[in-house]
Amino acid sequence: MKKIELSCDWIDNSQTQTSRHLIQGAIHQCQLGENIGSEQGEHRPVLIVSNNNMNSTSANVVIVPLTKTLKTKIVKGRVVPKYPTNYFLYTTNYSFLRYNSAVLANEVRSISKVRLGSHLGTISQDDLDKVLARLKRVFGL
Repeated sequence: MKKIELSCDWIDNSQTQTSRHLIQGAIHQCQLGENIGSEQGEHRPVLIVSNNNMNSTSANVVIVPLTKTLKTKIVKGRVVPKYPTNYFLYTTNYSFLRYNSAVLANEVRSISKVRLGSHLGTISQDDLDKVLARLKRVFGL
């Protein structure tokens, strides 16, 4: 049912949705819909990773989802992400997050802007650069 509501919103407001000012590094609430298998779905925060030129001209944006499930390992006495494509964001640095969160660069998706809800906040350039480095790893760049 949520997909029908989103589709109607797109039909009724396509011009407004396309012209939304969205920026790389912003975290928004997002309605990803039903998942299949281990895909991230439902309503959750996502990080916009597409560049600002695309974000200002396209009806879609490229995002990576966040999860509150932090899978970790210990390396040289430090707790680090278990997977090299994950990056952790902590509530101590980002009070707009409800939980310490893992950015899942391996779950990259292109979505319609209509799926994006409220803007929660924006991450630092340093953290964004580290997420983008993980995306490069995903694509073998």
